[in-house]
Amino acid sequence: MKTNNLRKWLAGMVILLALVAVNAGIWQKERILKMGDVMILELAPVDPRSLMQGDYMALSYAITRPLQLELDQQHQVCNSVPSTPCLPLSGKIIVDLDTQRQVTQARFDQGHPLKANQLRVKYHMNSGSLTVGTNAYFFQEGHGERFVHARYGAFRVSKDGTALLTAMLDERGEVIEP
Repeated sequence: MKTNNLRKWLAGMVILLALVAVNAGIWQKERILKMGDVMILELAPVDPRSLMQGDYMALSYAITRPLQLELDQQHQVCNSVPSTPCLPLSGKIIVDLDTQRQVTQARFDQGHPLKANQLRVKYHMNSGSLTVGTNAYFFQEGHGERFVHARYGAFRVSKDGTALLTAMLDERGEVIEP
């Protein structure tokens, strides 16, 4: 009898802890969406078939391509020359923003203090590609044609560098409504 009550109590505690963890994650994301700094990234061409295959579009960002090349070259050197430090496969980059909050330049974070027009943004490797935020944008079934003209991704960035994609923008910088 006592073990049965103990099991119920433990199951209830596990469920409660899971709910607290999920809600804390939601709360953190909501804070970023409300209070995060705005950053706009130009999209790089990707395979257009992903737009028509399903209810998402694959994303790649123009600013990450030179960083990807630098990371690949640096890893070739550090893997062939002993005691050469390698850049991490996930970390942070520094992005420079213009007056419209569009990213104009990016480089790997060296720990220097940020200037007024800069943000520190987390990056990670995803299927062999360096990305920030996300590498896909999901939309309602049948709405793919609206996003063919997407040229920018709008993000909110938290103080710790987490970037959340908030909207897709057209060539004029206007939000494409889903």
